[in-house]
This record gives sequence, C-alpha cells and structure tokens, in this order.
Amino acid sequence: MQTVWQDLRYSTRMLLKHPAYSLLAVVTLALGIGANAAIFSIVNDVLLRSLPYEEPDRIVTLWENNAKEGIARDDVSPANFLDWRERQQVFSDIAFANPNSMDYVSSGEPEVIRADAVSKGFFQVFGAGALYGRTFLPEEHEAGKNQVVVLSHGVWQRRFGGDRNLIGRTLTLDGQPTTVVGVMPPDFRLYLFDREEMWAPQVPNDAMKQQRKATYLKVIARLKPGVTLAQAQAELNNIASQLAQENPNTNQGIGITAVTLPEHLKGKWRQPLLILFAAVGLVLLIACANVANLALARGSAREREFAIRAAVGAGRSRIMRQLLIESLLLALLGCVGGLLLAVWGVNLIVAFNPGDIPRIEQVSLNGLTLAFVSIVSLLTTLFFGLAPALQLSKPDLQSALKDTGQTATANPTRHRLRNSLVVAQIALAVVLLAGAVLLLRSFVGLLKVDPGFAAEKVVAIQAFIWDRYNKAESRELYVKETLEKIETLPGVEAAGVTTAIPLLESSQTSSLPFAVEGKPPEQSGQEPVAQFTIASANYFSAIGARLLSGRLFNQFDAKDTPRVALINDTMAKRNWPGENPVGAKFTLKRGGRDARGGTTMEVIGVVTDQRQDGLEKTARQEFFIPYAQAPSGSTIFVVRTKGDPNALLQSLKARIWESNKTQPFYAVTTMDQLVSDSLKARRFNLILLGVLAALALTLASIGIYGVISFTTGQRTHEIGVRMALGAQTRDIIKLVVGEGLTLTLIGIVIGLMASFAVTRFLSSLLFNISPTDPFTFVFISILLTSVALLACYIPARRATKVDPLVALRYE
Repeated sequence: MQTVWQDLRYSTRMLLKHPAYSLLAVVTLALGIGANAAIFSIVNDVLLRSLPYEEPDRIVTLWENNAKEGIARDDVSPANFLDWRERQQVFSDIAFANPNSMDYVSSGEPEVIRADAVSKGFFQVFGAGALYGRTFLPEEHEAGKNQVVVLSHGVWQRRFGGDRNLIGRTLTLDGQPTTVVGVMPPDFRLYLFDREEMWAPQVPNDAMKQQRKATYLKVIARLKPGVTLAQAQAELNNIASQLAQENPNTNQGIGITAVTLPEHLKGKWRQPLLILFAAVGLVLLIACANVANLALARGSAREREFAIRAAVGAGRSRIMRQLLIESLLLALLGCVGGLLLAVWGVNLIVAFNPGDIPRIEQVSLNGLTLAFVSIVSLLTTLFFGLAPALQLSKPDLQSALKDTGQTATANPTRHRLRNSLVVAQIALAVVLLAGAVLLLRSFVGLLKVDPGFAAEKVVAIQAFIWDRYNKAESRELYVKETLEKIETLPGVEAAGVTTAIPLLESSQTSSLPFAVEGKPPEQSGQEPVAQFTIASANYFSAIGARLLSGRLFNQFDAKDTPRVALINDTMAKRNWPGENPVGAKFTLKRGGRDARGGTTMEVIGVVTDQRQDGLEKTARQEFFIPYAQAPSGSTIFVVRTKGDPNALLQSLKARIWESNKTQPFYAVTTMDQLVSDSLKARRFNLILLGVLAALALTLASIGIYGVISFTTGQRTHEIGVRMALGAQTRDIIKLVVGEGLTLTLIGIVIGLMASFAVTRFLSSLLFNISPTDPFTFVFISILLTSVALLACYIPARRATKVDPLVALRYE
C-alpha cells in the first residue's frame, strides 16, 4: 500500500509538471466521457427504465391497419371498438381514449383544456390510481352522472396552483358544472396525444355503433394472465376476418394490430437513440486513441527515466503500475469534467426536445448513470493506458542510457502503434461523418420538398364552435362576420377558414370512399378513398396554395347551388390520368361521421398537393368543399399577413372575440412553426450526430497533427542532413506531408468499408437518399484529406525552418 501511495504522489507531481499534456488529455477524455454520460442518461430513462404502470409489458395498444392504403397503425372507429370489446376473450380490460377538449372560462383569457373522453375500465388497464381523490366509478359512464373529471398533475399545478382543496369542487367546463374527483400522479402520462391534461368519462351512445369509417379512438387493453401477445394477435385476426365478412363495405381489408405499450412508445426512438449511443462510443474510442498517442509521445521523452529506474532494480510491473496510476488520475479528472459536461448536455438535449420522445423531460443524471460513467472511466484507463504502459515498461537499457536522445524513434513497434492509433481515429471519424452528412443531405432534401403552400407570414387560429353555434346558418354567419372583421385589420393580406391545415395534429380530417362518374364502379369496399377538407373561398390565397387548372371557390358557391369541389393534384392524376378533370363528377359513398354519402360533386378546379401528414409523407387524395355548402363547427382561421404574423396575434384574437368574447382557442400557431415542429425529430438526430461527427473530426485532426509534429521533431537530425545535402523546402514538405497523408488514406479506406456496412442502419432515418450514396463518401474523403493535409503541413512547414548546422548538432 505504501508503494501505491508513493506512485500516486509521484504521478500527481508528474502531471502537474507537464500541465499542457495533462490539460489536453483531461479535456479530450472529458469530451468523450461527457458525451457518453449524456446520451446514456437519455437511453436509460427513455428506453431502459420501466414505464410507471402495473406490469407495463402486459398493456397493449390496438390499432386498425389497411395494407391496401399502406396504413400500418391507424386510430380505431367506435363501431369496430365495440365489436372488439364484445368478442375478445384475451384481455381482462379494454378501453379507449377519445381526444377531446373542454372550454374553461375564468377571470383571464378563455382557455381550452385537453380532456380525453375515456371509456369504462380505462384507468384499470394501467392499474393506476389517483394521487389525490379517485378515478371514475362505473356508474359515472352513464348519462346524467358523467359531469366529473380527473386532472393530470401538470394541469393541476399549472392552472390551479396545486390546490388540494380542488378535489370535490365544481368547475364550469363547456358551460356545464363539472366536479373534480381526482388528480393523477405526475408520472401518469400516456404519450398517445400531444398533450394530456384532463380525463372525462365517455357515455356510450347509439351513434357510435354506426361509425366504422371514422377512426379517432386510441385503444388500450391489458392481457389476461397467461395470455401472450401472439395469442392475442391470433384472436384479433379472427375478429377482423369476421367483421370484414359482416361489413364488406367498411371493413374489407381492415386488420387489427396489437403492439405492447412500451414498444409503441419506445419503438420509434429505439434505433435513433441506439445509433447516437454507438456514435458517442466511437467518439470515446477516438478520444482514448488520442490520449494513448499523447502518452506514447510523452513516454518516449521519459524513456531514459524508465531505463534508469529499471537499471536500479524497478521491475516491469512497478513501472506499468506507475503508468497506469497516471492514466487513472487522468481518467478520474476526465470523469469529473465529463460529468459537468454531461449535466450541461442533458439540459441542452431536454430543452431541444423534439416533442415526442417519451419521458425525456424526466431525464437526469442518476445513480445508474454514475455507475455507467465509473465503468467507462475504468475501461478508458485500460484502453488508453495499457498499450503505452506495455510499451514503455520494457525499455532498451543499452540504447536508452546512451548520452543521446535520438533513440526515441528507433523502436519500430512503438512507431507502428502510434500510426495504428491514428489510422483508427481516421476510420472512426469517417463512419461518424458519413452518418452526419447523410442525415444532413436528407434534411436539406426535405426542406426542398414542395409542401403545397407558402408558410411564410401565415398564422392559424383554431376554434371549435359546435356548442356555441349548433345550427349551420349561425355557424356560417359567425364565420362570415369574423372573417370580415379580420380582413379590415391593418397588415392582413388575406383571410380564410378551413377544417384542416397541413401539419396541425388537431386538424379535423376525415375520409370518404367515392366513385368517378362515367367509369366502371369498383367492388364494394374497394372504392378509392379521399380525405376531404371544408374551406372558404379565400383560404387558398391565405395558405398560399396554387391553382393548377379551373377556378377556386367564389361567392356563388352557396348552400342552394350545385355541389362543387376542388381536388388536389394527386386525386386528379389517379382518377383522370392524362385528362383535364375540370367539369368531371364523382359521387361520395357512405362513411365517415357525416351523412354526405350519395352526394355528387362537380370538379371545378385542381390545386397543388398539401402535405397534410408531413413533408416526407406522400400526399393523399384530397378534395375540398366550400364552407358555405357545409358550415362546420371545426374552424381554423388562416390569415396571411404583410409583415411578421406574431405581431398581429393579439389583434387577430381580439377581432375573433368581438363576435364571442368567451371563445377559447384550441391552437394558435404560425405555419412556419408547424413546418419547423414537423422537422424536430430529424433536426434532433442531425444536430446530435453532427456535433459528434465534428468532435470526431477535430480529435482525429489533433491526432494526425500530434503524431506528425512529434515524429518530425524526432527527425530533426535527419532533416538537417537532407537539407545540408541540397534538399529543397518542397522536398521536406513532401516527405513530412506524405507520411501523414499515407496514414490518412489508409484510415479513409478502412473507414469507407466500415461505413458501407454501418450506414445501412440509418435507412429509416433518411429521406430520398441511399445509405451508400456515392457523393457523400466522396465528399467526406475529400474533407478528411484536406483537413489532414492542413494538420500535416503545419509541422512540415516548421521543419523547413530548421537551420541545417543546428540540426546536424541536434541530439
């Protein structure tokens, strides 16, 4: 123990004696360890930590699927849910959540509180009880007894100040007295909706039994004890087949998909997070290789010291222990610095949350993360400390004790090891750069996609007016008067209203099957399906949609005139290929939540495709109905402004409140913000991997520079001889740069071969680009070669400044 303590004190003195080396090594390790700790914290809390429910692996989410339409997981229609619940034998509880909202008017601005309407057994599926109060009683799912709500912990804190006396009190929600019966724990979140604030009991009604085409329910269930997911899926397949036979018009081709809740929540992010975790592992390897090279270079200068210690009786194990203790001290300091960086990194990642990573707001550095960092630090010590220790603990006594310093480069094994570490750094940097450039090119490609609208200077305000204006005539009058008030506002260029806008999750969308007039009818259940949107005449000007042919809606398209429709380009090309569809007609079939079946629509124009579901998603068939012919209670006011739309937000809301001062808004956003939010996940992956790739490139460049600078310094005598014999500056530069460039090219070749295999795992994260895209690999090869040339040129240029007479006397 005494000798260990002596080695520890001596190691501390040596590190303090060479502060530049120590600081560079510690910073390099801190970057590698800190990045690993931050990403591991995300992986641990998002992927590894169990969900806060009773036996979460036995909770499943149920979805409709439609192979013909390419839909793997769709929400569930009410009628299908009721049949599933009646016929299934594999679930102890099965329930749904219906995304909804309630208007809450208090002393401040009117507010919308997201209130999911849930069926009987909803909380039982999760095995969850209230933090305060209780959840719903069975009889509270009956008409007349359902005026109760359970609050989420978040809205209880945000809106009601965490008042425990709120339990049992009555609030006015949607104009009705409603009793708060419970508050859920802070970790009770489903992540099935964009925001979960309140739950209300759903009362079954006869209308639900008729709705098979309208899909809007989130269905969850709990497997019975002993029942596997495969057994449940087999039974669900049988139920889907029965329903397809019984309801061929609505259920033909409709299947049922069962996915465990953990898989549904984590599945989307498993691959991206594991890729990032692998990437930070590569960064740590590069950091370790860099520090190992530094240790070898510094050890060469200490070879005489080790030779003297060996000559006076120090064994190889004693010298190795000394070197490993120095490495351990560096690793510990790097660990401390890494943890500080990790705290900052985690806070930055959480603040940069793309929105749908489950539980990312709960991520923190916990005990498991500290244990992980400790293990990483130990492995780091072994990785970068063991190789130099093995090399330096066995000095050549005869050469090292000579009165010369030129022997430092005489050890070919050590020289090969340094070069191998540089090659490894380059190869790993190539892999990371390839992934980052592929993601960058995908992101740029997405930005070039035509969304079908002009997002700049457009603001959208969503309001639901069903309850306030329950007659079509009153809704039409309200919308007309409100649009007139908005259009008189200075700074407004155009204003319209619609039921759905691209990229807004709360948009009210629905689809209907249709038949094209004059063409052979499809078999029942095989008709084409199109999404429909209700819009006013000026909506297209406000959103910036382009008219391709025909005309837009006008004031003559009223409720008493023939039914007309605008169709998007996709619908035109699929149903009237090579033709001008203006003047053609199509007939709507039964389906959806409204009774438009049987209505014949005349096509009056074709507009550009609007990417409703995301820039990377293929546009679906869509047609538009004039608002005057179908006044909806789901209204989104879309306003194009002449300047910054945010500057007009308060004025726009004030104009709407002039018609009804108690009208709350479900969503207030700009189109620019919607586009930006739709790219959050890709931007998140790109920035993190890009930062890691930049870090890897920097460390690899430092590694090349360090090795070339060190070896050039050791060859001062040789360079002096060459210059004395007539070598020119360009010859010396060619000699030095050639050595570094050779290592770089070897590393690039190895890295490219590894990248061809590794980047295939990025396929699901890419958009319109191959994981083996030639341009990407050529670009990173040129980039790394250029950086390496610069890193080699600096020490090469310095070598040419050596005075030959001085160099010939160099020892």
